[in-house]
Amino acid sequence: MVVGRLNKESNPVKRERAGFTPQHKLPDGSFIDTGETNPLPTNDDLVLAKLAEMDTKIGATNSRLNGVLDTNLVGAVSDNMLSELKKISGSFGAEDLWGTPGNQKLVEGDKDAGFFGFVTAADFINGDDLAAAIGLSAGASQFSDTPWLKYMWKGKVCFTPLKTIRRSIDWDSIYNVGAVYASGDEGTLPPEGRLGTELTIGAADNSINTAGHFLGDKTSTTDYYDTVGAVGDTIVLDGWANAGNNGEFVIDSITDSKIVVSGGILVSEVGDRTNRLYPKANVVTQNTSINLKGFDFNVRLFSGADNDPLNSFVDADRDSVGAANEWNNIILPLHERAISQNWIYPNYAGTTESWRIYLSDADLMTHVQFGNGSYSWCQEVRDDTQTFRRVYRGASGASGLYAIYSWDTKSSRGWRPVLQLS
Repeated sequence: MVVGRLNKESNPVKRERAGFTPQHKLPDGSFIDTGETNPLPTNDDLVLAKLAEMDTKIGATNSRLNGVLDTNLVGAVSDNMLSELKKISGSFGAEDLWGTPGNQKLVEGDKDAGFFGFVTAADFINGDDLAAAIGLSAGASQFSDTPWLKYMWKGKVCFTPLKTIRRSIDWDSIYNVGAVYASGDEGTLPPEGRLGTELTIGAADNSINTAGHFLGDKTSTTDYYDTVGAVGDTIVLDGWANAGNNGEFVIDSITDSKIVVSGGILVSEVGDRTNRLYPKANVVTQNTSINLKGFDFNVRLFSGADNDPLNSFVDADRDSVGAANEWNNIILPLHERAISQNWIYPNYAGTTESWRIYLSDADLMTHVQFGNGSYSWCQEVRDDTQTFRRVYRGASGASGLYAIYSWDTKSSRGWRPVLQLS
């Protein structure tokens, strides 16, 4: 082999000049025969670019994992590492990494709002067994064996029944078994509480005042208000800007518009939509859970609006349209009207996706013409007025949004729980 010279055949045909072999040039200028042991080198710029891109992504992934991996673990995965793996998986398409009943991959949507499919009650739980397990006896059973919708909401695997599984049930009873918020605290507002701009605090007489009512008999005579408490009861103030206005206080006197308290010195303050007052005796921690098929689920109600409390019930959309509205982003895309966006209440629905599942109001039990329980209780307090009302969805179609007294038990009031993987 001579540098700079091509290699010739070593066994040419007799009486013919030797030809050149298939070969390629090496970096030192010499030539080497091309073959199985010396393949022709290639330099595909596109392939190299893709490889470099993959190397960058792998490096970033490794860095993220290294930041959470406990190197002392042997044969185990730390909670932080598992959480990080779940986040990373979102980049490659959402799926059920936990293996709960039903499909393991989304058929529509994404990790923020997506649909896995249906799960039978036999493979999950029926309505009667769920109610018994969490101690909910209020109302009457219906559609106990309805299938469940398995979906993903904000990265969490959730299940909800296709139809409401109890009727003639009030919101207060659901709250009282800890199954409204799954928040681990008292939630936005316990029963018989008040919040919002109707409230003011007066330092002169150590009082809380309202433009609404503190006393009520739940009839039209008192605009359907309930009663906050009586003399000697303990109330809780929370969310006020002045620290001295937050805490537990004892009612010394109460009228329809004023509560005078002891137990602390109040500072004058005008309420905003998040300032709260509620009876301590009515507080129930919202952390009810159930173990099904080896998985722990928090039990709660749907989010039916974009804020809690609503920012204004009198707005055209009743504070319904937005990314935080679980009902609009999960139930409505499953509905047959989503394909054409011909909602009965388009202002409350906004523009939704269509997942082409084509469920009807009869399938979902979201219209009174199909029977009882068509009003699905949701979490939200109406707004900073008439805060004894709670939001419900349905009644006259899936896009409907209303607010009614939290203690109401008419046959149309329904329970559609959400079971969210812990």
